[in-house]
Amino acid sequence: MIKILIADDEQIVVDSVKFIIDNNCDDVEVVGFAKSGREAIEKAHMLKPDVVFMDIRMPGIDGIEAIKRIKESHNDIEFVIITAYDYFNYAKEAINLDVVDYLLKPLNKNKVIDTVKKVKKISGKKA
Repeated sequence: MIKILIADDEQIVVDSVKFIIDNNCDDVEVVGFAKSGREAIEKAHMLKPDVVFMDIRMPGIDGIEAIKRIKESHNDIEFVIITAYDYFNYAKEAINLDVVDYLLKPLNKNKVIDTVKKVKKISGKKA
């Protein structure tokens, strides 16, 4: 079972990702949500997800900084960036952080499903 944490300050994005995963991905569970980078860090330590879908622009600590902090103590967690910003610097930073994928909002259902399948292969869990 793949455990996913969704970190985004927009409730509609959280609901959309959860709906897509719940209705299209087997052996995957959304274990929690976070509305800020700080909350994402806390929940990642608490829930120990296999993957975090992380927005870049959130109140307080941004997604990039949150990924860095989570990786300090949980290097086995995979990350997927979800963002409305198609800036080269964000993409470059995401590559440097070895994220699995970089998804642009509005999210495409098939792209989310494909990304979950990719995470399953990386983690060695049943696809």
